[in-house]
Amino acid sequence: MKFTIIQSPIAAELVEALTFRELLNQVCCPTFMRIGPDCTEQFGSMFFHPSDRGELETNIARFKSNCTIPPFIVSDLECGAGNMVLGATEFPSMMALGQTDSQELAYEVGAIAAKEAGEIGYNWTFSPVADLAFNPDSPVVSMRSAGMQPEHAVKIVSAYMHGLQDHGMMATIKHFPGDGYGSYDQHLTTPINPLSKDEWRAGPGKVFLELIHDGAMSIMPGHIALPAFDDIDKATGMYPPATISRRLLKDLLRGELGFEGLIVTDAVEMGGLVGYINYFDACALALENGCDVLLFPRMDEFFYMEMERRLESGMLSIDTLKERACRIVSLKIQMGLLINEEQSVDVPDKIRNLETAQEVVAQSITVVRDRQGLVPFPITMQTRVLLVVIMNNYERYTELYDKMKQEIGKYTEQVTLMIDPGPDKLYNAMCEQAYDLVICSIGSMLSYGLNVVRLHDEIARNMMGGWTKLGTPVIFVSHFHPFVHKEYEASIDTIVNTYGDIPCTAEYLVDGLFGRRPLKRTLHAHD
Repeated sequence: MKFTIIQSPIAAELVEALTFRELLNQVCCPTFMRIGPDCTEQFGSMFFHPSDRGELETNIARFKSNCTIPPFIVSDLECGAGNMVLGATEFPSMMALGQTDSQELAYEVGAIAAKEAGEIGYNWTFSPVADLAFNPDSPVVSMRSAGMQPEHAVKIVSAYMHGLQDHGMMATIKHFPGDGYGSYDQHLTTPINPLSKDEWRAGPGKVFLELIHDGAMSIMPGHIALPAFDDIDKATGMYPPATISRRLLKDLLRGELGFEGLIVTDAVEMGGLVGYINYFDACALALENGCDVLLFPRMDEFFYMEMERRLESGMLSIDTLKERACRIVSLKIQMGLLINEEQSVDVPDKIRNLETAQEVVAQSITVVRDRQGLVPFPITMQTRVLLVVIMNNYERYTELYDKMKQEIGKYTEQVTLMIDPGPDKLYNAMCEQAYDLVICSIGSMLSYGLNVVRLHDEIARNMMGGWTKLGTPVIFVSHFHPFVHKEYEASIDTIVNTYGDIPCTAEYLVDGLFGRRPLKRTLHAHD
């Protein structure tokens, strides 16, 4: 059932008493890291970056104690809480959930995220990602997506969303009108979604429409232009990002799609927005043209002064601020945040949560390509295995390939590790037949501002020299980027995807490579 914010007379009364500065604070969600623990300002929302549970509990409690109107406590629980609440259950990516093809698992992971984060005070998450992984080179989407096909994405994302919202955590589907159709990064510039109206309605539009009618409480527009539904801005000669586009927010999202929940911008300091238009104009226009909440503004005195100037010039109106703040406070009342009674909290079952994470890993590791039938590989304690690491920023992943070496070592006494060896060394080893099997960890992890998720610079040169075709069996493993096989169509004959790395992943992967447990061979998340 479609979610609607119910306007509250109590909210209207509370909002009417707020000053301009207090109204602005109510419609802003800064980061606690930037605001600092000594700040006494009251904000409508606050985002807390990853930290251990004890520190988060202390900081959340301290911040909430200053707020007369209870705030939204916000995180980014894209697949479980483990990446944001250190010590909580770790899960692989949303694409791993997509590969399980299980609504039940997706719902359970969402419920676990809500319980583990809710236990320390979180009540709003900027997730799940509803984008389709259409372009393999997308630097923003990739394994954060449930997959490429709209029907499959809706199936998994909706289940995860309900797992969150059924357990008190407001979900946010993102990034409207749909990222994942190009190779540009909205952290850096304003990407263009190139789809026609019909293509959009059959693709990302279908996903957003179905999730809206299925109860999505919040939507995050990306700093993404959609020319098929918009007009060129005469002042810039370009199509505006959705964040400040009245056509996309009011006509398309509110109008055609009928969304009646909360709209929160993506981070207002991203290049896709403030590289397009002046920072403070962007904040004013986002609110005027349909957004309810500004994400990550710099709440310093210069910000307040510049926003007051927009108020005086008429770019931003006090009525807009009051209307947006009233919607926010009404939603808080609707969620029970203004009730003085102590809220009941689900106590997480740590053992069961860990079992669920292990089940997601077990059902998602996928043999994407195996032209020579190498998997499962017949190994003995005398098999000579070379573990090669060809990964961007490989120094960040020492724990990963140390675990890989340890798990392979359970099957053979002869394991050699080479990190960024270069094509000459690999060529010589293959010609000398020094090894019976090569397992190669390859790829790159998503990182904002990376621009394209591929091997790059000197590390990519490891794929030269023809060493993959000299007779020694080679099994590639992509631990993160799920589309390595598309770029290396010819030179990679066997590749396995894990869609992320959590404590059990290396064990389950290696067991699968050597036949001790089954691996999936059906691609649900992508073609």
